[in-house]
Amino acid sequence: MADEERANSLVAFAYKHASFIIAVLAGLAVFLAVTSREANAGNILFGWNVSAGVFVALSWRKMLRATVESIRKRSEDLDFSDTVLLALSIGTALASIAGIGLELHSIKEEAPDIALLRAGAAVLTILISWIFLHTLFTIHYAHYFYGGSDEEGGLKFPDGITEPGYWDFLYFSFTIGVAAQTADVAVSSTSMRKLTLLHAVLSFLFNTTILALAINVGASLL
Repeated sequence: MADEERANSLVAFAYKHASFIIAVLAGLAVFLAVTSREANAGNILFGWNVSAGVFVALSWRKMLRATVESIRKRSEDLDFSDTVLLALSIGTALASIAGIGLELHSIKEEAPDIALLRAGAAVLTILISWIFLHTLFTIHYAHYFYGGSDEEGGLKFPDGITEPGYWDFLYFSFTIGVAAQTADVAVSSTSMRKLTLLHAVLSFLFNTTILALAINVGASLL
């Protein structure tokens, strides 16, 4: 009986986090395929780009087809594992930025064509990581809104919207990502303020790092 319950729990976990698991497996497969003898920053970033890209593609596919009812149903499954995966995903996204720094450290020593290729790969990694981070928070805003303890959801949208869809949460999340502010959406609960504060701080660090790396890449190619 215990083994059966454990198996059922694993199946439920895999179904619930299917996009995350598929993305990790895809990135791992690509990393192993491009790595011959030893791992290096370039191969790791390549695998990360695939994982993050697959996760974003699967997530946006679900979001664009979702209804308020499906979001509400998904939020009912929210548990501690979502918080753990959020922390791991954020850590991985930040680690990718550190990996870019290592990858660009010796770019001046490369031939012009190789340097340009590595710079392009760095720009692609930054773009994918940025979209990944804000897509991740979009999903969690939606789930916290419909599955949190606050009856009002913790967010107040304009125009009398009481049952926002993913487009509304995408707008809220990417506004923070672009401008580090919440625009015309009000945050009305402490738990949602905590999540929004974390998002705003990460966005500031992310955008500042991107600016520094952009300057570094430009200087390296001159």
